[in-house]
Amino acid sequence: MAARPLHRLAAPLAGVVLALALLLGSLPALRAQSDVHFFPETQHTLRGAFRVFWEANGDVEIFGFPITEEFTAPNGRITQWFERARFELAQGGSTPVVELGNLGLEFTQGRIFPKSPPIQNTADRRYIPQTQTIIQYGFKEIWETRGAERIFGFPISNEIQEQLESGRWHTVQYFEKARFEYWPEFAPGRRVLISNLGRRLAPPALQAPAPPQGPTATPPLPAPTPFPPLPRSINARVTPEIGPPGTTFLLTASGFVAGERVGIWVTAPNQATFDAGAQATADNRGTIEGQNVTFTADQNAAEGVWSFNARGVSSGREAVGYFRVTRIAPVGDPGRLGRVAHDQLGRQGDGFIVPLAAPPGATFTLLARGFQSGEEVSAWITGPTGRSAPIDPAQVRRDGTTAQVTVSTGGLAEGVYSAVARGQRSGVTVAAAFSLTRDFVAGPGTPMPDNNRGSATPPDAQPGGVVQIRGEGLRPGEPLEFWITDPSGAYVLFPDTPVADNQGRVGYSSPLDLQIQPDSLPGVYGVHFRGKASGERVDVYFSVTATTRAALDPDGVIRQFRAFAAAASPAR
Repeated sequence: MAARPLHRLAAPLAGVVLALALLLGSLPALRAQSDVHFFPETQHTLRGAFRVFWEANGDVEIFGFPITEEFTAPNGRITQWFERARFELAQGGSTPVVELGNLGLEFTQGRIFPKSPPIQNTADRRYIPQTQTIIQYGFKEIWETRGAERIFGFPISNEIQEQLESGRWHTVQYFEKARFEYWPEFAPGRRVLISNLGRRLAPPALQAPAPPQGPTATPPLPAPTPFPPLPRSINARVTPEIGPPGTTFLLTASGFVAGERVGIWVTAPNQATFDAGAQATADNRGTIEGQNVTFTADQNAAEGVWSFNARGVSSGREAVGYFRVTRIAPVGDPGRLGRVAHDQLGRQGDGFIVPLAAPPGATFTLLARGFQSGEEVSAWITGPTGRSAPIDPAQVRRDGTTAQVTVSTGGLAEGVYSAVARGQRSGVTVAAAFSLTRDFVAGPGTPMPDNNRGSATPPDAQPGGVVQIRGEGLRPGEPLEFWITDPSGAYVLFPDTPVADNQGRVGYSSPLDLQIQPDSLPGVYGVHFRGKASGERVDVYFSVTATTRAALDPDGVIRQFRAFAAAASPAR
């Protein structure tokens, strides 16, 4: 089988991933909204990290309305009760994360449920080895499509008959964090309800109504980066934006007169200037893209903010791109490149966001579906502190029942955000959380992490070469999560589900061969698979040497993205 070119497969691990990461810009002028959302239904407010998590993971349908204000629990965590859940702010490494309370376990404390022997999994029934239970039919569909163990925990009982608070008997099933109820008299698609265990377990004194502007507030998620933002570049971009001594930085710039010579130099933090050792000529678009204009910071390079400067010899037009040299470890630390980011980045409704994580300044695209044809769709983002801001309607593109929302993050701090789109007539809401982080930046000079149950051949690629990706040690036929990271720090989780072959492998029965294009960014790439049931992982890394970068087509992002997902799926 012929090798798949990266610009067709991953565009080119610099097209899908980088088309968005490189479409820089700032948020349009935004009209600030309230930090909090007051719910008259329960007379309580929701804000901050809890609001982000609530909006991105199913809101009222999954969790119900808030029934208390935030408070500090005896365990020291900021906590809030909802009709069907309890949110707790926990520390996940350097970043606070929202965890859900084990309401199902607490409600059934002292009860013992029979276990089940293993069964053959089918489309309708599934065995859960972690708790030796079976989940089936409508309960299985809701569990698998609304967050599985991340939102509901594992089932702790099989289906049982139980008399509910109404006095009627229903089929129910308990999970670590919830209880599912079956109501056959309801319309198809609405017969499975999530019990209001929060109402049953929350202390009554905490449920007293609160004024619209409650006094409590969720502590804002801190920006983990130790650095202030770089100055805004002018008609230029440097890749990577940050790296240790020894890193090779690549400049792309525009705005010159076609065909003119362009002088290039570098300015150090102490304002000393250096010849970049590169010459360039503007192309017919007035850019110097594709000309391999690079500067390597040697081991004695001063730490701090540097600038890459370009000036047209005849026009005098200038472009400036900024980058930082630092020996601080977290940026590009190979131990971070395999971190799973998407477990705490949920979504609601029929949609996804590309990329899922990237450094501040990247442009994200929310693809949302299910709206009425022709209806107006409004969009906004909610930040780590709970402050929401509308997205300019010009950034919302409609195509039938689909909306494509462009989310620019220029000037925003690191942290977890949520992008939301809502139909004005239908009320259909699609939301997806995303992370602004430099954790996955892996430009030239980043040490290559060790592969896990897989290989990239060759591990160091040249433009025009082919990298063969292979992995093993997965469960035969198991559906897999699939994500990639690239040198710019973009992290893309693909919504389509590849499947391991009948020997638990990927890249064998259906080869996964990536052809390196001239526009691939230099640095370290990661290709990752994780079994949806087993959690078994394949992590494969390879590097691309410094090369040129051609112009990207932002309108082709989603099309290329789906092509990559289809090409990467092993034959079923």
